[in-house]
Amino acid sequence: MAMTEVRKKRIIHIPVAARVARKPPKVWGPGWGPDGPTPEQADTEQLWIDLRLRGRRAEIVDGRIIVSPWAKRRHSRIVDRLYLQLHDVRVANGWECHQNWAVHIPPLRGDKRIPDLLVTTATCPEFDENQGYGYGALLAVEVTSEGSRHEDLSIKPKEYARAGVPLLLVLDDLAAPRTAVLFQDPGEHGYQKRISPLPGEALLLPDPFGVKIDLDAIFS
Repeated sequence: MAMTEVRKKRIIHIPVAARVARKPPKVWGPGWGPDGPTPEQADTEQLWIDLRLRGRRAEIVDGRIIVSPWAKRRHSRIVDRLYLQLHDVRVANGWECHQNWAVHIPPLRGDKRIPDLLVTTATCPEFDENQGYGYGALLAVEVTSEGSRHEDLSIKPKEYARAGVPLLLVLDDLAAPRTAVLFQDPGEHGYQKRISPLPGEALLLPDPFGVKIDLDAIFS
């Protein structure tokens, strides 16, 4: 098994060798089933937890740990501006917004993605304490960056659709002009619907949001 670190457009494979045996948690979440993870899955999961405790942004894809650089200020500012536009509907409905809670990606039990923003109900079911089920979420948001744009627009939509996330919003800060892509109607092979507003147009988030997103305000 290898841990993969993503730096811009390069992928560096770092062998995971001679690791010290780790004691697994006493109680695993319901998604792991009555017998819990296999020894290899438990080892990978504990390494992922260790990386997170060290402040690293780590995900697990196809059983491999992927470590990404922390977001730059521009990236964080875009997420913050979107959050401000969702604030009122979020408060009115008692929803939650997460930036460090993962979405479980089937079919592998340990696979998980961490969206730049995840909107859920307060009762979103948990795979375990570190990740929720996508079908219990309301919206996942990704902001493109150098080295991740193809993944954000082509790979992650298939993963989030498999997870059952009803809406995926990709804010494409690298497009010319900058734009957003809204993916809807998840299915086994991806989302069935994809919407991109024309330049200068607002983007309507459908129910249960019913909110028009001012993209000019987000990207300015």
